Amino acid sequence: MFTPFAGTFSKNAPLSRLQKTRFKESLIVHATFMVGKHARGQHGNSDSSTRFRAAWDVFALFMLAALLHVGTVVIVHLYSGGQPLFPDARRYDSASTWMAMGWLNGNPPDTDELQRLAGSAFWGYPAVMALAKVVTGGGWLAAKVALSLLAATGAIAAYGLAIASRCGHKRAVMVGLIVGSSPTLLLWDAWGLKDGLITSFVLWSMFLLVRARFTPACLTTLVSIQACLYLRAAAAVFLAVALLTRLRFRRERFVGLFVITMVFAFIVVPRVTTLFGLVDGLEVGQGTSMGFTGGYGSKNLLDHPQYLLNFIFGPYPWAYGPGTAVPERWLYLGTTMWIAFLALAPTALKKAWTDTSGIGRTMILASSAYAVTYLSSFGAEFYRQRSLLECMMIILIVLYLPLSPAAAVSRLLVWLAVVAGLAVTQSSYLTPTAWSKGLAVCLMGLVALFASGCRGWTRRERAGGAGPQRPGTARPTARRSAVPARSEQRQSR
Repeated sequence: MFTPFAGTFSKNAPLSRLQKTRFKESLIVHATFMVGKHARGQHGNSDSSTRFRAAWDVFALFMLAALLHVGTVVIVHLYSGGQPLFPDARRYDSASTWMAMGWLNGNPPDTDELQRLAGSAFWGYPAVMALAKVVTGGGWLAAKVALSLLAATGAIAAYGLAIASRCGHKRAVMVGLIVGSSPTLLLWDAWGLKDGLITSFVLWSMFLLVRARFTPACLTTLVSIQACLYLRAAAAVFLAVALLTRLRFRRERFVGLFVITMVFAFIVVPRVTTLFGLVDGLEVGQGTSMGFTGGYGSKNLLDHPQYLLNFIFGPYPWAYGPGTAVPERWLYLGTTMWIAFLALAPTALKKAWTDTSGIGRTMILASSAYAVTYLSSFGAEFYRQRSLLECMMIILIVLYLPLSPAAAVSRLLVWLAVVAGLAVTQSSYLTPTAWSKGLAVCLMGLVALFASGCRGWTRRERAGGAGPQRPGTARPTARRSAVPARSEQRQSR
């Protein structure tokens, strides 16, 4: 054990100046040693507690997300009688069944055969579903349950992204809960569609891009881009833009950049050029809706900009009535959440743009490229493809919103009141008569005024008073601050 007093002085002898100096130095060394030991102990305890809390958060988020995903899959499967509700889901089921039969019989299909069975170049999701059927030994329900568990891991990836961006523990947990319990993503998984799985895959790719070292992050992102080219072309564009925003041209990274450039040039570029021709052929020329899975095309979007409202706000929750399809009604809850978060988007995105080390600017640019890709190819009515954009935007809003909870709630109420007031006037089912439309608009106006008044009252409370200051009067803080000044003046006199 370290003893600072050994050999410094005897019991009765007087201390010389040199001995006093050595004694002081030994005291300083001993104090530094004990403080460092105590700090190391506290630091070790804090590290262990932080790891335990993070592990517990990850476990709790995954269990909650898995329970919600599996429960929704089982309920929707029982409700629909085990039959796919959408044409894409029926095609995925039949194609994955033929692929699974080929693998089980010892005749695995090649790439051309997979493309023929899937009916398009995007055969990745039917192949993953076929693999789930082979592993579980079940059918449609077992495959959906297995894939929904994979999609539930997106909550963990969102939590990791928030931690990597240093946005705080509470916001990280909130982001994980929102992604794990998103009503829209839950329904896509329950219907046997690929949107929830793609969103989870992109979140994990973004987490590795932000968290891993430079060269492994770039290589894994390139692999993810190649995988997305068989799932969804716009997701590959999303990851490619995210990778470009994270590149930093430094001398020590020259070898990694050279390898990445060669891989991108010989593997990704030929595939992307083929997909551009495919996407160009998918545009709808006449501008007529193709139902739930149709679109308008880029030319018609330029001629009719009002179709952007369908892309942003659709499916309209206020269009509820006898003419709306039942599956589309189930999306109204998630669409309402998305519309509500739009009120907070400008403020949060402005702050996120300044974050160059985290995911702020990277996700904004990647999401913009994703939106432009779909607006130039399909446009309105493609609510499924917008799910990835919704998830990313909500994550940015939760992580980078600089407003207080009271200010955020006030802005949400004003925004929802305005949107609802405009929406109910367009609905012939909710407000069939003129007086009902006027009553609804008056009620929404009162809600907006109440929210604006609450916001102003909150600002005045923060300023230190409930109302305007009268002339000739001073606030209590000013009086208290003036008392020491007067006493100091008397003392100086």
